[in-house]
Amino acid sequence: MASKNARSSPSNVEHDRLPMEEQAERASVFQEMVGGSVAMQRVYDAITQVADSRINVIVRGESGTGKELVAKAIVALSSRPDKPFIRVNCAALPEHLIESELFGHERGAFTGAVDAKPGQIELADGGTLFLDEIATLTLPLQTKLLRVLEDHQVQRLGSRQGRKIDFRLICATNEPLEEMTRTGKFREDLYYRIHVVPIYLPPLRERSGDIALLADFFLKGHALANRMLPKGLTPEVLATLEEHTWPGNVRELENLIQRLLITVKGNDIRLEHLPAQMLEHSLSAQEAILLPEGGAGFDDQIRQMEVALLEAAIRRGAGNKAAAARLLQLDTQRMKYLCRKYSL
Repeated sequence: MASKNARSSPSNVEHDRLPMEEQAERASVFQEMVGGSVAMQRVYDAITQVADSRINVIVRGESGTGKELVAKAIVALSSRPDKPFIRVNCAALPEHLIESELFGHERGAFTGAVDAKPGQIELADGGTLFLDEIATLTLPLQTKLLRVLEDHQVQRLGSRQGRKIDFRLICATNEPLEEMTRTGKFREDLYYRIHVVPIYLPPLRERSGDIALLADFFLKGHALANRMLPKGLTPEVLATLEEHTWPGNVRELENLIQRLLITVKGNDIRLEHLPAQMLEHSLSAQEAILLPEGGAGFDDQIRQMEVALLEAAIRRGAGNKAAAARLLQLDTQRMKYLCRKYSL
């Protein structure tokens, strides 16, 4: 019989004492995915709903959003977590090898086939097959895959007999399958076979609040992997990261954090360490440069800006102050006054 004071057990007391930050971080981790945004909570809910079924799932999302992590989470929560999990990136395989790689071959099936070899589909028997970038398959390969899904058997190249197999299929793509179906680039019958339950993975720019969580996760993870102390992000840096559009999504953020961790000296990553292109398009970065955190004297800032503009215009005008005045849209008298004022 459970004790009435179970909530006062050492483990629970220890949990209660955890810093709120750490508790929030734990609440934002789902399997190997990090994110507490509403958009990601929808993804977690969808994974939980389909995980223990045998239904075909397709993960839709831009490149770099983490579609393979969704597939791994489905497998981890399924009834087949210890069974084979075979991952195939259809776009990464050479066209002349992909058929043999997927379906296998018998000895002598083609030049160089000195031994029989099972394909990736056959190796997934009893477990899960994850086909990433499925839209890159040619129409003949789409037809063969459809036959496997319909007949539940695979036929190796050079063989006349099929082998019974049982696997769960998870696909992923960043391509517009509906448009490809309309234009004949993707088989409509295969589309309906694999598109039973779609899970839409949002781009990073639509995951409000997740950038700080992900940045912290990557800082700690890569610091540990490289036997380094983790670095911190200044508030200005974090605000700039939040404003960035992240065309490369989570993969782009991870690559940036990893690079900064290795190249930045000191304990803090500051604005000057970020890529120039990112700073150019960030309002937060521009504000931080114009107005430091500790504040700045207005008159002194105006003086510095005037001097910088005058010097830039004079350089652009090859030392000719009349040309510099035209660039700054100043009349000659005011230009002379400003040059005398700042000893230019």
